[in-house]
Amino acid sequence: MKIIGLRNSFLILIVFLEFVSGEVNAAPKGELPALKIVNVETAGNDNKFQASYSLNYYERTIKVEVAPPKLNEAISSFAYKLDRKSLFVDSSSNWILSPKNSFKFTDLISGNYAISVKYITKSGKESKVTCFDVIVKRPWWRTWWFWGASFVSLFGLFYGRERFLKFWADEEQRHHRQIVELELRTLQLQMNPHFIFNALNSIQSYVMTHDALTANNYLSKFAHLIRMFLDSSRSKYISLQEEVRMLNLYVEMEKLRFEGKFEYTIEVSPEVNKYFEIPTMILQPFVENSINHGLRYKSEMGFMKITFFVENNYLICRLEDNGVGRAVAKEVQSNTRKGYKSQGLKITSERLETYNKINDTNIVFSIKDLYSKNDTSEKDIGTVVEVRFPIT
Repeated sequence: MKIIGLRNSFLILIVFLEFVSGEVNAAPKGELPALKIVNVETAGNDNKFQASYSLNYYERTIKVEVAPPKLNEAISSFAYKLDRKSLFVDSSSNWILSPKNSFKFTDLISGNYAISVKYITKSGKESKVTCFDVIVKRPWWRTWWFWGASFVSLFGLFYGRERFLKFWADEEQRHHRQIVELELRTLQLQMNPHFIFNALNSIQSYVMTHDALTANNYLSKFAHLIRMFLDSSRSKYISLQEEVRMLNLYVEMEKLRFEGKFEYTIEVSPEVNKYFEIPTMILQPFVENSINHGLRYKSEMGFMKITFFVENNYLICRLEDNGVGRAVAKEVQSNTRKGYKSQGLKITSERLETYNKINDTNIVFSIKDLYSKNDTSEKDIGTVVEVRFPIT
């Protein structure tokens, strides 16, 4: 009996020591113990086992190494699988058998996964399953903040584009209205009451003096000129040939009205294309200004010369007169209530500025005073105006 008691005590001591040293598995009777995961390699780095791992999008490879427990029965194979977890439905995959105790998963796409491992003995028994989670983060271009920022940026881009197009459409309409208004004002200036009243007075004077032929000639030119003014006002452009005809008729009318105060010539150089188009009603205000501010106040016979020629890819209209000059004309007008104050140059300048903006061109004009030097002072002897039209 003593021998049996000592034997039982010795067995109990051995079991206790094995339990403390961890050599005995705590699995229930009939169930094989689970595999122990000894290493999880992510992005080339070894890691201790834990319940979850987080990988960046560019670190999509994970390697798992397991250690089998000590069993009385040999292990025939190891098994592993990778399940995809989603918000609504989890997808389950089949077990993959391998004789090796390490597994590698590569090229994982972003998302949540569950990795499961187990082993199978030669008798066909399966162990408990060991699981852990792996989270592969989304790339920055698939994150919610990126799509939100992209949506806001695209919305702002389209909204800005629409605002920009609307702004330019409004600007174009505004410029168009401004051009129409300026053209109307130019037409009103061309048919200004001074010119019409004086022309009718001249016709009446010819009729009263029984000079029917001159009156008829003057009336025909007057009617033709008014018709040309009206026709040209309906178009944005006019050929150089038509412009010369209209200028010639207008100067003839003014010459008859001022009764031989000046002579004039209009010359077109042979290299000039007579069908070249220029904006309508551009040159007439300069001619009107030359006659009404320079030649009309001259005591002796005046002279005006209009020349068209080509220079450095520009069609140039040069208007030169030997009138009293701008300084004397301004002084004369300030001393009389009836001095004619032309607004033609100001309106023409505004028209050209608007026209250049809309058509992306560069039509410019310049006005220079001519002087004659003597021993004591400089005398103003006329004005030169140049209007330059780009041929291209």
